[in-house]
Amino acid sequence: MQNLQFKNGLLYTSVRLIHNGKEVIVNDVIVDTGASHTIILSDYLLDLDVGFLDTDELVKSSGYGGIVFSAVRKKLDRVCLEGVCLEHIKVDFGEIDPYERVNGLIGLDFLMRSKVVIDLEGLTISN
Repeated sequence: MQNLQFKNGLLYTSVRLIHNGKEVIVNDVIVDTGASHTIILSDYLLDLDVGFLDTDELVKSSGYGGIVFSAVRKKLDRVCLEGVCLEHIKVDFGEIDPYERVNGLIGLDFLMRSKVVIDLEGLTISN
């Protein structure tokens, strides 16, 4: 079970990215049931020391207000929210918030595949 923070009218958490033996914690990630796909700020690719591969995809997504962003979609070894982990999940890396207040969004791809339960009263997420 992982605690969520309710701030600025949104649910925030931390996520752990693991790839090729390296691990990074990303704080200030929004749990976003309105996002179809998980996206993390591209700065974290440097922390994971992940290069670009032929299997990576360039994708476009539209954010709040219809702003279109480009991102690179990469398959990571593992993405975890405390005890809730998924292996071999594709994550988008790109710009999310031009004001840099948000480091990522956990989207429905992760939430549905991991079958998590979001407890809004207790502000927790678990599976």
